[in-house]
Amino acid sequence: MRHSALLLAASLGLALTTQAFASDRPDPGKLTTKCLDAAAKKFDVKNDYIQLQPIAAADSGYSIAGVADAGMDGKKEFTCEFDKKGKLANLVPAGK
Repeated sequence: MRHSALLLAASLGLALTTQAFASDRPDPGKLTTKCLDAAAKKFDVKNDYIQLQPIAAADSGYSIAGVADAGMDGKKEFTCEFDKKGKLANLVPAGK
């Protein structure tokens, strides 16, 4: 009885610890949405005209590279930079 109680307590502690670490990372879907919305506004296009690469870890947090098809103005490459908490820090057009 005592052994199973310790095992249950240890399992619960591991589950809570794992959940705490997982919650420290921002939701990838939210990062993608923030990046899409910022790029659409910056390049004056609909979200459908933006292609994003997978999220990459960066020294300061996370980054997402992308390309916006601005029609006659051409394709605009950019990078969305996020801090470690998932706040959009900057949208950097390529070449700047």
